Amino acid sequence: MNSKRTAVTAAAVLTLLGTLFSSPATAAPPQGDFTATGVKIRSSYNTTTSSVRGHGNPGDGYTWMGGQSNAEAVHCPDGSVKDHWTYVHNNRTGVEGYVSDCFIREF
Repeated sequence: MNSKRTAVTAAAVLTLLGTLFSSPATAAPPQGDFTATGVKIRSSYNTTTSSVRGHGNPGDGYTWMGGQSNAEAVHCPDGSVKDHWTYVHNNRTGVEGYVSDCFIREF
């Protein structure tokens, strides 16, 4: 076998093996959007003692940064009650904070 061809073939095999056995790519954090106009983005997961850092609106989009369950329950516009708040980054404004799950949806 030609030594030039052997070197090219070996390099191709090593490249393929590196691709197959490299560590998996880290998945991007979930994305979503706000479901109402003027959704309050808060410093903590409650409505009474936390300050408002900014607002989210449909079309702003958000990146999920974490969550806190078993927090203050919020009565949602659809009549349900949710006690889960999610820490988000507003993609348009850059504001980060907690939002009740009543007012966001994941893509």
